Amino acid sequence: MNNFSTFPFVRFTIALIFGVVIYNFFTPLNIKLIFGLWLLLILVYVALYLYRQQIKNHLLTGICGLTTLVFTGYLLAFHSTENNYPQHYSHYVSRLSHYEVIVDNLVEEKENSWKAIAEVRSVVIDNRILSTSGKILLYFDNQNVEKPKYGDIFLIKGTPQAISAPRNPEEFDYRQYMAWQNIGFQQYCRASMIEKVGHSEQNIIKALAIKTNLLADSILTTFVEGKEQYGVANAMILGQRDDIDSNLMQAYSATGAVHVLSVSGLHVGIIYGVLVFLLSFLKKWGKNGKLLILGITLITLWFYAFIAGLSSPVLRSTFMFSVILVARTFQRKDNAYNTVAFSAFCLLLINPIFLFNVGFQLSYLAVFGMIYFQPKFSPFIVIDKTESWLHWLGFHLWQISTVAIAAQIATFPIAIYYFHQFPNYFLLANPLVILLSSFVLIAGLFFVFFAALLLVFHQQEIIYVLGQGFKFLILALNKTVLWFESLPYAITKFLWISQWEMYLLYALIFALIVLWKTQLFKWVRISSLIVCLLIVFIISKNMRQRSQDFLIIHAIPKHSAFSVIKGKKAIILADKSLLESRKDISFRLNNLWAKCGVVDTTKVNLMDNQYLKDFDMISQSKDSITILAWHDKTFLWIGKNLKKKDFDAQNQFFDYVILANKSVLDLNQLVDKVQFKCLIIDASYTDWYADKLSNQAKQLGITYHNLRKNNAYQIGVGD
Repeated sequence: MNNFSTFPFVRFTIALIFGVVIYNFFTPLNIKLIFGLWLLLILVYVALYLYRQQIKNHLLTGICGLTTLVFTGYLLAFHSTENNYPQHYSHYVSRLSHYEVIVDNLVEEKENSWKAIAEVRSVVIDNRILSTSGKILLYFDNQNVEKPKYGDIFLIKGTPQAISAPRNPEEFDYRQYMAWQNIGFQQYCRASMIEKVGHSEQNIIKALAIKTNLLADSILTTFVEGKEQYGVANAMILGQRDDIDSNLMQAYSATGAVHVLSVSGLHVGIIYGVLVFLLSFLKKWGKNGKLLILGITLITLWFYAFIAGLSSPVLRSTFMFSVILVARTFQRKDNAYNTVAFSAFCLLLINPIFLFNVGFQLSYLAVFGMIYFQPKFSPFIVIDKTESWLHWLGFHLWQISTVAIAAQIATFPIAIYYFHQFPNYFLLANPLVILLSSFVLIAGLFFVFFAALLLVFHQQEIIYVLGQGFKFLILALNKTVLWFESLPYAITKFLWISQWEMYLLYALIFALIVLWKTQLFKWVRISSLIVCLLIVFIISKNMRQRSQDFLIIHAIPKHSAFSVIKGKKAIILADKSLLESRKDISFRLNNLWAKCGVVDTTKVNLMDNQYLKDFDMISQSKDSITILAWHDKTFLWIGKNLKKKDFDAQNQFFDYVILANKSVLDLNQLVDKVQFKCLIIDASYTDWYADKLSNQAKQLGITYHNLRKNNAYQIGVGD
């Protein structure tokens, strides 16, 4: 306990986190009872503290204080969940006819829409206007609607729709992701459904930050030519990743450098590290020099936060490094663990829901990993950087490498849990990528700053020259990443660990750390037990994966797709546009393949004839009508308008008929021509036609499954 007592905010933060986690799993608890117990605990703690000399039981006081923080975490999580408030608009959604919103953030440009987060200020119910609160996700038709701006106020006609749950097995849960941002509803707004009724920039600081972001974006758009170069610049400096090509994004992911493309702790850390290095000569001025370093660094960090539009990730990271910088400036003995824990504690007090953000988790785990492991790895190779410039370069490359290893050790369990892949060349790629991305980031900030100044004096020619140099740095970074991705076995895909396996891996890391520190044999036994449990999990998972054999008809909007999993092999039969979209396949299918332990995947166009021996499947296609035979099941997929002359199946019976692409608009067209057991209306239909066919199937007594409304349809052998 004495060792741990030197890190008070580590204890405080763990207690606060525990309360937030309890809220996440036990939300229905009586909040009034919790609040009453919290007040009682505060009174008990104050009494114990005031009479600590007489009681002489510091352990009891500490336990009471930590328990109070647990209850504090629970209450903060409750009050941070906006739909717990009675005035939240979600309580009126089923009855409202119109609602008023104010655009509350930076508006993003999508392929066919403007994406905006807005605050619902009031709703109209039975000609009554009720004041409300709560955030909503809006998509505006970008063909007929002018791009909304921060502070624009709109009156919107219609009913918001709840964000859909994932409909395919193991698909990314976008609904939960948005719920942790207090957004549960969305609406697509056509020009006829909206009316702009005003403009009010309620937060002057936020409005200034967004204007700064838009100015920087206009500079990058004008002077950084090339889609790939602009996309990377936009992601690294402004935090917008929508313009990055999916193949380039996959390359960054394969090298373990995708974090470079998200405004996060890495970027703020790079700026912090470079500034501290460049300004280190000021330390010889004593206290005044340290204060000058502090002032310049804080101004630069928050300037970067402004350029990034004060988004949540950069705000969290800037706050964390600001706390570290202030602590190092004014504390004689800098306790890095306590300082970082203090920043996390403050952020969780502001918004405890940050805890469930993947970026928050990765940032703090990486920082704690670097604090603990990097000083232990650094002495393995000793390089005297004063001997020559090569020694200097080697020294710094080794330091970056040890930082990468330290961060990887701390984050690899949670990274595999979320992303299901591991970059095999991270140790070689990360030092170079981090070094190049540091040049790109610093050069980009200087470029944006000086370009804004030069525009005032109409010096576009100079800006163009500077832009070419900036483009060259981005090109070098992209080429490096693409080269590493092209290497054989650059990435291990489809890794899957359960939550319990992730916890066991962290328990093993902790046990090995304690063993290293204490040299006690009991920690050898504990580590061995954890390893044995992990082996049991791995063996049982491997046995389940080897025996699996099933087919899934996927619910993917605008597409038709089947997956067949047999053992550790997978095949996807789908339309051509889906097969060519790495982004869609990654989003919809990769998690499923990871859970199934897939090591071999095959893509097949649904319109091709195939004999797939490994999957006990035959696919025969003619004129957009495909017959599939899988084990003892037969499937008829109809992909275009059904006509008499190109359809002849009166004498055949099918277990499943799958309708796609509005091929059948009236079931009477179908029932006279084919016999079948179950009808599947796939997700390439629109909602209106899918609902129409569903109602007709009910009237005709046909067993059906509507993939526009329901989850993917899974069939096992023998079902």
